[in-house]
Amino acid sequence: MDAKINDIISQLNVSVVYKEKMDADGHYIAAINTIALSSTLSERKEKTTLLHELGHAAKHMKNYELYNLTFSLRSKMEQEAEEFMIEQMIETRLYDPDFSPEAFNSINFLESYDLDFKYEPIVKQFMAQHINDEQMGYLFF
Repeated sequence: MDAKINDIISQLNVSVVYKEKMDADGHYIAAINTIALSSTLSERKEKTTLLHELGHAAKHMKNYELYNLTFSLRSKMEQEAEEFMIEQMIETRLYDPDFSPEAFNSINFLESYDLDFKYEPIVKQFMAQHINDEQMGYLFF
């Protein structure tokens, strides 16, 4: 795991455990603030799954009982966890010294992490926001 993920785990005080037999790649168990990950995941899939589950921890720790209440609440929470994961991955990419915002392609980004293309507007929104934030930051220094 990279330092950013370890920092998020530490900030949220989440435990991460690995299990051989699971019905999904990962689960966040709010009652014990623990993420269970399948021990059979590739390194890339482990990272995206862990970030997704950390999204649940960051955004839903206090209201996780709503997750199974209705389909719409569950769908909203899953979307928020996906957006958290995507934003963290974009931030990591932005701080890569070899990264060039002009060369960034949202479809290539999604393909590289094996993510659904339906997230392209979210990727574009996060990229635009981060680039805008950086440009605004330069104006104030």
